[in-house]
Amino acid sequence: MIRTEFMMGPFSRKQIQKEREDYIFQITEEILSEKGYYDMSMDEVASRVGISKVTLYRHFKSKEDLVFSLFFRHLPSFLKDLDQLISTDLPIIKKIESIIHMCILNFLKRDSVFSLSFISSLGELPIFLKSKQKELKNIEQTLADYLIPLLEEGKSRGVIDGEIPSELLLRTFFGIISSVNLQQGMKNHPLSKNALAEIGTRLYMKAITV
Repeated sequence: MIRTEFMMGPFSRKQIQKEREDYIFQITEEILSEKGYYDMSMDEVASRVGISKVTLYRHFKSKEDLVFSLFFRHLPSFLKDLDQLISTDLPIIKKIESIIHMCILNFLKRDSVFSLSFISSLGELPIFLKSKQKELKNIEQTLADYLIPLLEEGKSRGVIDGEIPSELLLRTFFGIISSVNLQQGMKNHPLSKNALAEIGTRLYMKAITV
């Protein structure tokens, strides 16, 4: 008898694996929403997905790895969007403004039940992600590698305040992301994600421009 996986071919196997992981993420979000991280178990995730725990561990080696992957699964496509924006002919100040707006909106729209918008940079990392500090720092550094060259170019062109160290400009950016993220929970003056992204962008641009 011919094996089904041979008939499907490697591309089909990869597609099936991706679809399964997407479904695992969906179920994980549901359980996190219902119970929270600490009461979530890999056994329950596997049971609801309809796979064995052994199969689940082939995709994600631990609960921490699964939740971390859930939070940041859209990062590659987001970085691709940043690359496309940077490659445009927009003036440098408009590039910076557009990237800041894109970053803030992206993290506000993150569809996981928790928000991890650079809380690691604020020293508030949840206990269950202590094992992922290196990965979080790498993500932070990746965004720094995008932003700092643009900020330096802005300084050289005289549109960004050259007296403020670029590292401080970067930390200000992280702080604004966290601030507008917290405002999503406001009861008295609720704002849409787009409105919060626009406010955060204006605050940042006013802080760094001359």
